[in-house]
Amino acid sequence: MKKILFLLPGLLILAGCNNTKTYVVGEDAICSGLEETDVNPVVCADQDGNLINGLVKQYYENGNVWREMNIKDGRENGTEREYYENGKIHVIANVVNGKTEGISKLYNEDGVLHMEMDWQNGEVKSIKIYDENGKIIQEKQM
Repeated sequence: MKKILFLLPGLLILAGCNNTKTYVVGEDAICSGLEETDVNPVVCADQDGNLINGLVKQYYENGNVWREMNIKDGRENGTEREYYENGKIHVIANVVNGKTEGISKLYNEDGVLHMEMDWQNGEVKSIKIYDENGKIIQEKQM
């Protein structure tokens, strides 16, 4: 019992640590598949070509964040956020093993929800478009 009590504080400290490294595209991360027209999934490596794990960021010239992606074993995995140059959120999406999954939300430059897309296995299954008051003005099943 004494051994368990002795180990408990160390485990609690380790559990509270955030070991996620942040990489910056063009500085310490090289990523392919970042272009909007690219059909290939995002793959990121460090300067030595090793696949990375952590948060990858891209920035606008004004210093504001443009994109944040969670990367696991070099591939996008987790929440991706894209921002307008003014700093407001543009897109929130979930990516699993390089494929978009679940509900993605797109916002206009004023921060108002404009569109929701339901993704399954990397393909859009349905779309909802909203007006500036949050009312659905169009729905489409794919």
